[in-house]
Amino acid sequence: MKRFIIGAALLGSVLILFLIIWNGQREQARELVPQEEQVVTIHGETLPEQPNTLLAIDPSSQTILSHVYEGLYRFGADGEIEPGLVEKLTRSEDGATYTFSLKPSQTVGGKAVTAETFVDHFRKLADDDTNSPFSFLLEDVKNGKAISLGTAEPETLGIKAVDAQTLELTLERPMEGFEEILAMPAFLPQTAIGAWQELDANGPFQIESIDAAQVTLTKNESYHDASNVTLERIIMWADEALGTEATGIHPLPYGTEESVIDSLESEIIDVPRSGVFYLKSNVDEYPFDDPDFRRSLAIALDREAFTDTLARAEQTTDRLLVTDRSAQDVSFEEDASSLFESVKERYEEETIDIELLSFVDEEARQIAETIETELEKLPGLSVSITELPLGDKVRKEVAGDYALSLSGWQPDYPAFSAYLTQFETGNYLNSSGYKDETFDRLMEEARSTEVLVARNEAYRQAEKRLLEEAVVIPIYQAGRSYAVDSTYAEIGFPVIGPSYVLTFSKVYKK
Repeated sequence: MKRFIIGAALLGSVLILFLIIWNGQREQARELVPQEEQVVTIHGETLPEQPNTLLAIDPSSQTILSHVYEGLYRFGADGEIEPGLVEKLTRSEDGATYTFSLKPSQTVGGKAVTAETFVDHFRKLADDDTNSPFSFLLEDVKNGKAISLGTAEPETLGIKAVDAQTLELTLERPMEGFEEILAMPAFLPQTAIGAWQELDANGPFQIESIDAAQVTLTKNESYHDASNVTLERIIMWADEALGTEATGIHPLPYGTEESVIDSLESEIIDVPRSGVFYLKSNVDEYPFDDPDFRRSLAIALDREAFTDTLARAEQTTDRLLVTDRSAQDVSFEEDASSLFESVKERYEEETIDIELLSFVDEEARQIAETIETELEKLPGLSVSITELPLGDKVRKEVAGDYALSLSGWQPDYPAFSAYLTQFETGNYLNSSGYKDETFDRLMEEARSTEVLVARNEAYRQAEKRLLEEAVVIPIYQAGRSYAVDSTYAEIGFPVIGPSYVLTFSKVYKK
């Protein structure tokens, strides 16, 4: 038996090696189109709104800026975070100080991007006068939180240029894995802020033109890694052109018919994103102040009922930490109907009426109606749906003027804490009214844990507490589908951050 297992393992290894070699030879056999034809076209893309990296919150702006600039870290061809301008990273013995050795880099205008460039940029990010929505990303850096609150000067931020090519970053406490946060667009080294066509790029592309219909990027020959950039141009059109243009990249809108998808000469790629949608309770409101009532809803909700409602790249989930690849064991022993009956008896009610706050959107409407159908299977529960324009809905939710909301969250950085801090006692984003000593303690334990694996486990325990308390009831993970031209290759689709990475993409002949 032992000999058989060894033989099977060896055969498996040989097959894997054969497939790697075969795929490599197959890729080499494909012929690239001429250099002047190395153009990727994207149809139906929302055009960018904000050219300032410190303020850009819309996905399109963040995606464009991530191609125009390169920071310490970047998103690679596989969509994963990798070193950008960092040549070497070392940490101090106590784990609290990061030292980055930088690669040479300059902008199109010939301005060197040095350690001092990052010092200036990080200070602006932290400065409360900048009013950046991403200043909190520096809260783990020495004095970062105090600066963002206006109680310390930007010059006291724990960052300094040791020399032109050496950057030192000091954290409030030892923390493994902090460097991945530095791939986010807010950390891109913008030497000067202006209109889109005035941006002085140090990244793989620069902006050639932009108007109400399109934005065009061209290759930046002064980019430090320009020899590995094959594309000459990227063109993004606002017009969807699904029925008229079969080539290029097409983000597929919700409800796109299969006949339209079949007409495209493309590969369909479904990309999971870090966003998550869930039911969120206001625990200060009756009857959501009763944990048993919230649990009865969590148990009653059948996620399989949403399958036909979701877009093809979206998937149901019982997790809040949707980017976590580990399993989470949250189970309720009670029966939903029995638990709900006990709540009615306690309140001496025959029926309970609740309002579900949602927003004006076709997919949201269908999801809200499915929630209504599923929850009303509890005898005596009545659900009424209130739809508001998204802005009005968010303002009402932030003010705590709701009982139950179909809500969502898109993390700003690749860490589990990004999903959880909004439920901590006293957090300015906590609109649920949730206050729990156990949850707060688990969050603080996680923050004070240096080793990433152990820190993530502490965050999982905090998530488990939230789910067991049914403060949030996860429904589905966000995702986006793309029809991608079969001649395009090496396009990265990150789970978080820019929508896609075209830095190392190529166009092949058919």
